[in-house]
This record gives sequence, C-alpha cells and structure tokens, in this order.
Amino acid sequence: MMKDEREYQEKDEHLLRFTPDQVDLLLRFGRALADQTRIRILGLLIERPMYGQELAEALDVKPPTISHHLTILKQAGLVLARRENAYHYYQLDHNGIRQVAESLFAESLLPQIPRNDERARVLASFFKDGRLLSIPAQHKKRRYVLEELSHAFEWGHIYEEKEVNALLQEFHEDASSLRRDLIAEKIMMRDRGRYWLVRPHNAAEGGT
Repeated sequence: MMKDEREYQEKDEHLLRFTPDQVDLLLRFGRALADQTRIRILGLLIERPMYGQELAEALDVKPPTISHHLTILKQAGLVLARRENAYHYYQLDHNGIRQVAESLFAESLLPQIPRNDERARVLASFFKDGRLLSIPAQHKKRRYVLEELSHAFEWGHIYEEKEVNALLQEFHEDASSLRRDLIAEKIMMRDRGRYWLVRPHNAAEGGT
C-alpha cells in the first residue's frame, strides 16, 4: 500500500471513531452556526438573557424569524428558554455548549499535539520558579503563555471572577490583563461574571 493510501485510510478510520450520536450532535451544531443571524443572537445572549421581541428589535428582524432561529439554536443545545411572567427568555445553554465541546475535542478523537521546541523555549524564557516574568507582547508567544496558564483551571468547572484573579495572581500580579487575554484568545469564556475553559487542555494547546 502506498504512503498516500495509508494516510487516507488512517484519516478515514479516525473519522469512524465518532459515534452516531456525536455525528448528529456535530451536524446540528454546524447547522446552528451556519447563519449570520444565529451567530448574532448568540453574541447578544453572551451578555444577558433576552426575550424574543427584544432580540427581534435588537437585530431588526421580524419576531417569526427570530423564533425560527431560536428553535435551531435550541435543537443544537446552544440556547435554553424559560418563561418569566408573560415572556419567554432565552439564554446560553452552558451545559449544551460543554457537551458539544467535549464531543468535538474528546481526547480519544484527537491526535496528541507535541509541544515543539519553540513553545518550550518561549515558556522557559517567560517563566521562572513557577512565576510569569512578563506578559509577552508578541501574539504567538503570548498564546503559548496563556495556554500554559490555562492549566491552573479545571475543565468543566465554572469560576467566579475573584477566583480567576486569585489563580492568575499566583503567576503574575497583572491578573486583570491575563484574564482579558484568556477571553480574547477564546481559551476561556465569560458570562455574567462567571468564567470557564472553552475546551479541554489537550485541545486548547497548539491553537492559532
């Protein structure tokens, strides 16, 4: 068997390791994000829960259109609905999002990403005795540092902002900048003062 054929077969076998439930989940997730309006809805719901009419006015679309998009987002496990008085409020479904992330980035479905020499050199130059000497100005180096700092947080755990600050201050006094960078790099997410890792550590490392 030729090299290209072996590589193709290995990739094909790798894809077959997804279960039917995982495939269905990923298809629904992909469909949910394949529309600009739905992405804008998620962007608004990151800030706070909103009811349907409020979303329609914010996005300048008709309420039936918003209802259609919300149904797709709920089916994908990204949004939850709750009734409060005469309104149906919608909010991010954090458990659903974590389920999708775990399916996408399950350790058994991903190749191990080795830490290359460049990464090791960067970490060695910016850390000493477990402390971060300075926050790198260069994006790639800062990304390596932030990925390393993310190991201070437990996957699946939700942290209050003061907990995030306390953990980061063990590495560097400027916890606020590090916290903002973790959000900006999408290593962590934030919602109403609560923070959590976007994906498991082995999947987060080696990102762009």
